[in-house]
Amino acid sequence: MGLAFLVPAFLAGLAALLIPLVIHLRQREWERPHRFPSLMFLRRIPIRTARRRKITDWLLLLLRAGVFALLVAAFARPFIHKSVVTAATAPARAVVLLLDRSMSMGHREVWPAALDSVRRIVGELRPQDRAALVLFDEEAEVAQPLTADHGAVLAALAAAKPSARATRYAAALRAGRQVLTTASGAPGEILVVTDLQRSGLAGLAGLELPAGVAVRAVPVVPGSRANTAIVGADVQRVASGDRSTLLVVARLRSHELGSARHARLSLSVNGRPAASREVTLPPDGAVTAAFDPVPLAQGRARAELSLSPDALAADDSLRLVVPAEQALRVLLVTPAGARAEETLFLERALAIGREPSIVLERRPTLDARALHGAAVVLFFDAPVPSGGAGSALEQWVRAGGGLLVAAGARLAARSGANPLLPGALRGSIERLADRGGSFGEISLDHPIFAPFREGGGAALGTARFLRYPRIEPGTGAEVLARFDDGAPALLERGDGNGRVLLLGAPLDGLTGDFPLQPAYLPFLRRLIVYAAGHQVAPLWRTTGETGSVPAGMKDPVVALPGGSLLRPASDSGPCTLVLNEAGFYQVYAGRAAGEPVEILAANPAAAESDLTPADPRELLLGVRRGDSTATATLTPPAPAEREGQQRLWRALLVLAAVLLITETIVANRGWRGTAAQVLPAPPERKSP
Repeated sequence: MGLAFLVPAFLAGLAALLIPLVIHLRQREWERPHRFPSLMFLRRIPIRTARRRKITDWLLLLLRAGVFALLVAAFARPFIHKSVVTAATAPARAVVLLLDRSMSMGHREVWPAALDSVRRIVGELRPQDRAALVLFDEEAEVAQPLTADHGAVLAALAAAKPSARATRYAAALRAGRQVLTTASGAPGEILVVTDLQRSGLAGLAGLELPAGVAVRAVPVVPGSRANTAIVGADVQRVASGDRSTLLVVARLRSHELGSARHARLSLSVNGRPAASREVTLPPDGAVTAAFDPVPLAQGRARAELSLSPDALAADDSLRLVVPAEQALRVLLVTPAGARAEETLFLERALAIGREPSIVLERRPTLDARALHGAAVVLFFDAPVPSGGAGSALEQWVRAGGGLLVAAGARLAARSGANPLLPGALRGSIERLADRGGSFGEISLDHPIFAPFREGGGAALGTARFLRYPRIEPGTGAEVLARFDDGAPALLERGDGNGRVLLLGAPLDGLTGDFPLQPAYLPFLRRLIVYAAGHQVAPLWRTTGETGSVPAGMKDPVVALPGGSLLRPASDSGPCTLVLNEAGFYQVYAGRAAGEPVEILAANPAAAESDLTPADPRELLLGVRRGDSTATATLTPPAPAEREGQQRLWRALLVLAAVLLITETIVANRGWRGTAAQVLPAPPERKSP
């Protein structure tokens, strides 16, 4: 317990105590002269009419100085500061310190203040109190279990540093609850040292804490929440002969800048500077910045965007990996006698687009040798072969190949079933009388229909079909789309590692207008890409996510962004690694030398760039307690709150007024009330 001041700067007013002192030192008393008609018969006696006095009236001086001192103290707003250290007779406590180490805590003002807060809390603990240190971001790590050795807690704190991951308070509170299970009945307290990142509140609902455990937030926020960040980028690779060109558009976000900020945005490719430009960021909002085309060699490329750093530098860079150009080899099997115009729309639609590009090979028949290296086999109104070619096709599908059968009038006329297909054809449905049928029920949550989710499938509903096959779903088949009359339009069935799709919607322009509709091209491309099982590799991943090592790779070695090497456990299953750091992860086979087999890029979550804090009371919103008697204090009383509760300044003003009245009475009583002091005349000397 001690005396503290809310506005200690006012204590400089104590210099006003010199005023009464100067008044007393400069005070002079004047003697009154008397007129006399003639001085010729008097002896000259020199006298002083004024003299400087020493301080003799100490009571009046102290009263006046006390008035000034009390006024200064009242304006400084004093309050009694009660230390968190309880009386010596109180039982020992178990204190769990939860230190937020998420990306936003790396702010140049926040992290040093957070470390100072933890040191202060540890310094105020009594010797018998036990403390533990838990570091958390998306996950929680017990850096120091409960111990009475406070030096061990400070040693663990010295090794802590901000990470590149997001904030999750639920993980921290669960870890604090687990640590307190070893407290052996001692009063438990959880102190959360954090910047109160709002995005970290997710997952708190349903969390349960023991009764009687006090949870206190120790907010550490920067003086200014201004921040700029690179939150994403759009990349397009355009082929030009044996080389390609890279088009990059950066997405930037600014928060509470106060005024527009001018900064330099740079782009480097494969570790070399490629382009830069000046950007103007709004006070609060988003902006895009496009670079001039950058020449790019064939193959994979590492690119990095960087912005002039600010107080939070972790989000001023964005790393991404541009994959090498990929092409899906598609075998187009057409029936005998098929005219070129029947597949004209299909071939031209598949030739458009990249990432991946589609290489179409038109063949009249299918043989086993042609399956090698193919991604999809598309039978355009042609029957699936039997015999040796059919067995080879079945084995190829089970190994991971994609089979797509687009049924038309020829297949519908054959009316048969193939065990490899997910449905059997039972003739045709004519819709000439009602001006054609259309798509009805569509599984928009399926990857094939991902481009149409926002419009609810309305783009597909505009296509009209005058004739289409009647399909009877087979065992294990999933109907992905139906016509407006309920007839199946698209079916799927898995076979081993591959997938087989049967399409009843005509893809030519002879029995419908589907090829003339805008939805034709994206639907057809998504159909081929899905049948091939092609997964578009993301340009980057978010820190905390999991990356995969290429399948079948023996003895992988990963070079982490910090420069250290990691050998992930490799067994019969897929080999993965957690992307804890921001930067490039380079995967090698056997040893870290030569060209990496795989490169992964990781960047912090964009939500961490918003430094707007949440209300401390939200920290326990939705958290359940063991019983109704449990109490929790979310924030320790702030100095302003303590001063507001005590209001000692009022008592000081009253006391100053009392002293001022006392000084007035004392100064006007007795000899102090005399305006001038008259000295008695010296006695006359008689002449002899």
